[in-house]
Amino acid sequence: MTKIFPNDTRWAIAGETTTALLDQLARTLPKELQGEGSKVVAGKDGFAALLVFGGLPSESLAKQLLTTVAPVYLLDFDDDAPVSLKIDRKKGRVAETTLDKHPADLLEERGIVAPGYAFTPTPVRDVALIENVSLDEARRAIAAGFEAELREHPRGVLVLNGPVGGMIARKVGRRGYSLYHNPEDGWFSCFVDEPGKEPSAFSPMTPDPNALPLDNILGETTLEGILRVLAIPGELLGVGASGMPHRP
Repeated sequence: MTKIFPNDTRWAIAGETTTALLDQLARTLPKELQGEGSKVVAGKDGFAALLVFGGLPSESLAKQLLTTVAPVYLLDFDDDAPVSLKIDRKKGRVAETTLDKHPADLLEERGIVAPGYAFTPTPVRDVALIENVSLDEARRAIAAGFEAELREHPRGVLVLNGPVGGMIARKVGRRGYSLYHNPEDGWFSCFVDEPGKEPSAFSPMTPDPNALPLDNILGETTLEGILRVLAIPGELLGVGASGMPHRP
């Protein structure tokens, strides 16, 4: 018999879908995984997840959801080898991508804390520059459930303390630069969203598999240089006036 661990998520299926649709999917689980063996949870901005507390991940169920929702995330919380699998439809074919992200982190970013995985604050700081947009336009573009501090900038608007810069850029149809930096180890990445183009990113240490790779940002390949050409104050990302990271 399948063992049930009600306080420990074993796997999940998630995506931008309704809880009602996931409830229907839950009713197709093996009988022992229904009721206390699983739970449907709503997150932010239309995201929801079916959390399962026993058994093994079902790719067939994920693909069943894919007939109405895309992309779908199949998440395996295996202690030794956790996997976040993104399943999508491209040109009539099913495309699968393994994301470099723990399943619990992926859900937490979307407002869902999986039982057995408490939220742990990240040291990563973020700031985004959205060009040619007003404060009012940017505020209206922030989806319900998300929070971010906005500041005027000579080229548009800065978005602080809320990784929603790309969302705003896409919604208002403007170019956006979203910068992420970990002051503890020096990692950084810069995502670029442009109207009518796929997201791209410059990340010299760990390239993002879900964005087109860039060789530079406006000719710059260092965090300090990118901040300078975008006229973004370094302290917003934990970088001092000297260009060196602040020490904790």
